[in-house]
Amino acid sequence: MERYYDPERPRKYSYKSVNNSVINAFYKRYWLPFVIKLVPERMSANLVSIVGDFGAWGAFLLLAGLVVGPMSVAGRQRPWLFGVAALCLFFYHTMDNLDGMQARRTESSGPLGEFVDHWFDAFNAFLVPLGLGLAFPVIPPLLVALTTLLCGLAGWLSLRTTRNTGVLVFGKFSSEEALLISYLFCLSFWILGYDFWTAPGPFGVPRVVIAYSIAPIAFLASIATTFKSAGRPDFLAIMLSCILPIFGWTLLAEWRGEPYALLIGCLLMGFSGARFAGDVMRDRLVGLEYRGFYPDILAIDALLLAGELLPGLPPWASAASVALALVWTFCALALQFGRTVARVRETTGVGLFGPVREVEIEGGDA
Repeated sequence: MERYYDPERPRKYSYKSVNNSVINAFYKRYWLPFVIKLVPERMSANLVSIVGDFGAWGAFLLLAGLVVGPMSVAGRQRPWLFGVAALCLFFYHTMDNLDGMQARRTESSGPLGEFVDHWFDAFNAFLVPLGLGLAFPVIPPLLVALTTLLCGLAGWLSLRTTRNTGVLVFGKFSSEEALLISYLFCLSFWILGYDFWTAPGPFGVPRVVIAYSIAPIAFLASIATTFKSAGRPDFLAIMLSCILPIFGWTLLAEWRGEPYALLIGCLLMGFSGARFAGDVMRDRLVGLEYRGFYPDILAIDALLLAGELLPGLPPWASAASVALALVWTFCALALQFGRTVARVRETTGVGLFGPVREVEIEGGDA
């Protein structure tokens, strides 16, 4: 059962941020003032956020080979598909900047808007590099899985820092620059061709592997800069104890040649990390008592490892454990989101897409 140490926290909401991003300053001056005119004046800022997320998810589905087949085949034959992925990411980047402008435009800024924006960002942060990793099988699975793990840790530590300081800080190299690099990267696949990037580069390492290595290095740099200010290393240890077994299962299942092992394992790691991040945000935004411990994730860990390691199990046992883990993880995330929306609505009278009518708040009939 969830406990709130500050039940009235949503009413005390205030937003403070420091944005040192060079790209963001350029966007605000030359691009966003134009494109905001295309957004209907009464459109909910949260709806802007959600619509924009379809861009990131569309790029991921395409790059991961879940739309037109493996990009090692489709992308080589039709490199313009990478241009489509770049356009999807640019759309997401634009909408992710517009939601805050729309909230100020409609005077609807609040805790739920910040939660929706950054809750979905917690998914998109790992889906983009995961999609790029899956598009090129020459990238070692260990590097792709490690990038997903580091992404979750970096996001969690950053949100912990924001929770402790009350200020969301964007450095000179932030998610804005990371997104720009991502869609320029995709455009380069279109322009230079798939085979150019898979060809050996320095020391015989494929060029795409060298370029992809920027992602884990960036996440490590973020971890190093936020580790001290995030506080509570015991919470970090608990998070690692929950996610590292999934990391181990991913590598083991991939080594054994199980289909989609890398995709499924990274999704489970990324979504579990986003769940931790979501509760850090709920701590700050709605006064939830952060527990940091998830027995159900540990149960999923045990289930996955048992399905892979125990001898004598039927062939379907591993697939069943994976399916159950995915379904449970999605349900837990949906419950987290729904509870947050309900808490803000109950406290402030503001629903997901705007104020709720008084009769609805009181439980009467419309």
